[in-house]
Amino acid sequence: MTEHDASLPDHGSHTLEVVEGVVVGVDSRDVFVELGPRRQGVIARSAFEEAPLRGDRHQFILHGREESLWVLSLAGSASLASWEEAEAGQLLSARVLRLHEEGFQLKVGPLHAWMPRSQSGLPKGHPPEELIGRTVQVEVLEVDPRHQRVIVSRKSALRSLKTGGLPSPGERVRGRVVRVEDYGAFVQLGCGRQGLLHVSNMSHDQVEDPLDLVQPGESIEAVVLHVREGGRRIALGLKQLVESPFSRLARTAFEGQLVEGVVERFIAQGALVRVEPGVTGLLPEGQGPTSAALRTLLKPGERRSLRILQLDPERERLTLSLLHADGRVIAREEAQLPRSLEDLAEELGAEPRGTNLGRLLRRALG
Repeated sequence: MTEHDASLPDHGSHTLEVVEGVVVGVDSRDVFVELGPRRQGVIARSAFEEAPLRGDRHQFILHGREESLWVLSLAGSASLASWEEAEAGQLLSARVLRLHEEGFQLKVGPLHAWMPRSQSGLPKGHPPEELIGRTVQVEVLEVDPRHQRVIVSRKSALRSLKTGGLPSPGERVRGRVVRVEDYGAFVQLGCGRQGLLHVSNMSHDQVEDPLDLVQPGESIEAVVLHVREGGRRIALGLKQLVESPFSRLARTAFEGQLVEGVVERFIAQGALVRVEPGVTGLLPEGQGPTSAALRTLLKPGERRSLRILQLDPERERLTLSLLHADGRVIAREEAQLPRSLEDLAEELGAEPRGTNLGRLLRRALG
């Protein structure tokens, strides 16, 4: 691998490096530019408003090499703007120029792109060289405005073309956030299609401001929740990328168990109580110590011990009570008691935890 090839992943020919150059030759169609020692480039004469002269200095953008010359454009010209407008999820036609150790260099119109070998879409056993010189469909995976670099995938494009360009529910997709509203964010997925990332699907925690999680122009990965009306309505989710905190709770908690929670707010059905980050349960009216409305008995921010009436991780529902199964009122800090008694029993030599000694201590302290 040459020194130039070795630099491809960071600053190679698939980037848009900006350098200063000196005009050293002009003919009827092309302008030749000296970019430095043993580094020359060429740019179309039509790119200049006025015919350039030998010795003129300009800022140029490097779009990749063809033969021994760098293909150039003027910094600030329309070609850079078109690159900056590239969006994750777009389907584009590209010509495969050459193969490197890590992947392929492609050309999309006047621009260059990079495709990792793993994204070639070639069947197993097919030599990667068979793509050289071909014009293929690719999907934009990532746009890096800071380094002015785009990464594409033929593999993703083939999958999109099989489904008519529409993603499937459950599929992970990448896109660029184009607009953020109070109720969610619109994400450009390519082919002119947008998906809505509703605020309720951004995080397992309550989201006060969507801008705390996503920003316009940001490239994100999301899960497709549903595709309706022929692709005109695509729902996306971020929180579905990670395990639900309800599922985590279900691994250690059970119905009838005492837990601690903090009262968040009141609704018509009762009180919402947060028991863990991302897990808020309902304390229904009628599950309090008296028949009075819960808002008259509890205060937001108050910490209480509660009993789990129902835990449904699939529907992400948790129902709580301030009463024992026999109707007795649960003491404010009672959820802490079993652990403390078991720790004390262990210190006194009762093994394993939960033996008769632990139960006797619990009964005595009760």
